[in-house]
Amino acid sequence: MFIESFEQIKKDFDFTEKDENRIKELKPIMEKYKDEFVNRLYKFIFKLPNATKYLNNEEVVNRHREKLKEWYSDLFSGRYDEKYFEKLYKIGEKHDKLGIPTHYINATFNFIRRFFIEKINQEFGYSRERNLYVESLGKLLDINLDILTKSYIEEEITKYAGLSKLERKLLKVSNRFANFLDLILLMALIMMSFFVIGLFIYDIYEVLTGAVSIEEGIVKTLGSLLILWAVAELMGEEIKHLQGGNFPITAFISVALAAIIRKILIVSLSPKDSKTLLSYGAILLALGIVYYLITKKSKKEGIFEH
Repeated sequence: MFIESFEQIKKDFDFTEKDENRIKELKPIMEKYKDEFVNRLYKFIFKLPNATKYLNNEEVVNRHREKLKEWYSDLFSGRYDEKYFEKLYKIGEKHDKLGIPTHYINATFNFIRRFFIEKINQEFGYSRERNLYVESLGKLLDINLDILTKSYIEEEITKYAGLSKLERKLLKVSNRFANFLDLILLMALIMMSFFVIGLFIYDIYEVLTGAVSIEEGIVKTLGSLLILWAVAELMGEEIKHLQGGNFPITAFISVALAAIIRKILIVSLSPKDSKTLLSYGAILLALGIVYYLITKKSKKEGIFEH
């Protein structure tokens, strides 16, 4: 870990001994707001897209809540030494390994800053004393954010520095080509959406013209609508991927499931096609198992903790 001296970091942010003492004075005052802080922060976090990917079960949530309380106590401890900075850096490394976007970190710290200012205003009103507390705490929060995001940057630099010139060029070309393929995929999905819309309209047309029975027409129409929904979900995930998010393979499986379900709905209307129905049922079961296993694995790996 190539991080500057913790004393130099404090100097860069003009974080002095007076600031440390002021924050230490806030500790007994702010301690009573710890539970409220965690509860409100969780409400904020769950408004972020894909937050449930990282906070996916009760055990993870409880562990993370305890870690937040620990960070809260450390923040007002008045002890900002090498151990404190090392701890912050490890938190950042953990978030980086889990793939949590830096945007989430920045947005969360924006909430944290507003929460603390709100409580300081409640305790001290608009006074010179209040301004000094807000200033000192603001410096410390900026240092925290700097260290947390620094681990993201240094991880990328470490990986990139170990590559040869040829490897770096290949990496750049590969990234550009991958982005090009993503755009092609998005265009293909847009085209596919129009085809599915056409299928949906055609199913309605068959019902209205009497080309099929009302029962069969309704089943086919519902099946087409299900496929349209799955394609829309797939397109949404691809857009998120282009914006820097992860792409879940389960999105493709959802489309396959929707297509098979439509086939089953149609075939189920004909008692003569029992063998075909059984074969489609087997495919549906296999896809369902794959979907379940992938989802289960993703939940185990998605741990949003320090």
